[in-house]
Amino acid sequence: MDRGKIHNLNPYHVIGLVLNTCIGVNLLMLSHSVSKMGYNQWWIPFVLGAIVSLTLIPMIALCKRYPEDSLFRINEILLGKWLGRYANLLVIIYAILNVSTINSGYIRLVQTSMLSNQTVTLPLIGLTLVMLYITNGGIKLVARFCLISFFFTGWMVYYLQWGFQKGGFTHIFPLFNTNIADVLDALNHSFASMFGYELVLIYYPYIQQKDKAMRHVLIGVWLVVLFYVLILLTSVAYFSVWEMEHLIYPILNLFKAVELSFMERIENLGIGIWVFLVLSTCAAYLWAARKGIEELVGHKKLWHLLLPAIISYFMIRGPLTMEIQQFLYHKVTVYMGYGVILWPIFLLLVHAIRGEGRGKVV
Repeated sequence: MDRGKIHNLNPYHVIGLVLNTCIGVNLLMLSHSVSKMGYNQWWIPFVLGAIVSLTLIPMIALCKRYPEDSLFRINEILLGKWLGRYANLLVIIYAILNVSTINSGYIRLVQTSMLSNQTVTLPLIGLTLVMLYITNGGIKLVARFCLISFFFTGWMVYYLQWGFQKGGFTHIFPLFNTNIADVLDALNHSFASMFGYELVLIYYPYIQQKDKAMRHVLIGVWLVVLFYVLILLTSVAYFSVWEMEHLIYPILNLFKAVELSFMERIENLGIGIWVFLVLSTCAAYLWAARKGIEELVGHKKLWHLLLPAIISYFMIRGPLTMEIQQFLYHKVTVYMGYGVILWPIFLLLVHAIRGEGRGKVV
């Protein structure tokens, strides 16, 4: 355990954190989201990667001016105690919403595909307990779990070859038969699949090689793009137009094309192994929520970790209706994510207006 220590994330930890916090559960629905702008638009992850790379510039620029402070501390420095704490509260809510979004998506998938006659209570309790154990070890344990998860799940890319071989190779040629409105709509629906990299604003003080942080984060981001392109290429080759538009979890249907002599339904294995990616993402966001609460109250206690986990649990299991949950997960969380990503631009302006002396470039 490395609780309390700083400067403990080496380059591999940073790359692993970016890679696994981005993928999470959103990759399961990426093909369906992108299909809204046309059938064979497998190249859209390159656009998403370019947008992410551009938005990383103000994030890293802000972090370089405050290398020992997380976003929560920077908000209080630049905006003052009360306004800064209000901004921090919104970031904490955003982190908790992401934990609920990721856990809810995976638990509902498990319930519909593997536990159709049971409630989500027991699987959700199990998932929450494991998430708490990982997060309690600090950001370095979360990063280590991300690296382990990559090796547990990355091999599944190998099985995409069955779908590509059984599909039509000619389907992958882009037609560019879409309009600007559809492009923007598809980008809005698919950009959530890139959320996770913005957490660098919070774990930047823990990075060892801060002068190379931009490079390491970009490596993680473009590895995500590579995986997304491989998934979309196979989806376009294997599925019809109707299937791309109506299958909510196309990647699971891709695994149905796999033919193995020792296993009949490999998609169930895929759902089980996917829990590593889900835990990687939700543990990183839960850690961010815990850091925010610690900054708000000024000390460290165990309830700072338990509170956001309990709130997230009851958002999924508790009194909220499915309609309210869908609104929170697919609207509020996404637009708050845009706000967090663009927030460093505003903070850099405040920093420039208030002049030097509040931070320096290292």
